Amino acid sequence: MLDRASDDRWFVRRAPDGAVMAVVEAFGTGWRLRRWSFVESEQEALGVYTSAELAETAWWRHLDRGRGQRTASTSESRRRLGED
Repeated sequence: MLDRASDDRWFVRRAPDGAVMAVVEAFGTGWRLRRWSFVESEQEALGVYTSAELAETAWWRHLDRGRGQRTASTSESRRRLGED
């Protein structure tokens, strides 16, 4: 979930009372996503997106990839659809 911290900053949390997992900040005309940590060297930049909501979605996909889950590749999707 997105939790508004200010007009140009949002926190990504699993639950309303949960710990901050990522930060989404206004950046130029987009929104920058980065992993949250009190230790600055552990903060990881994860990209810039056109909306705070897209940045949040990217965060959850980033976690899924870290757990070994992934979305189907284009060629894999074609095989399942009988196009290859």
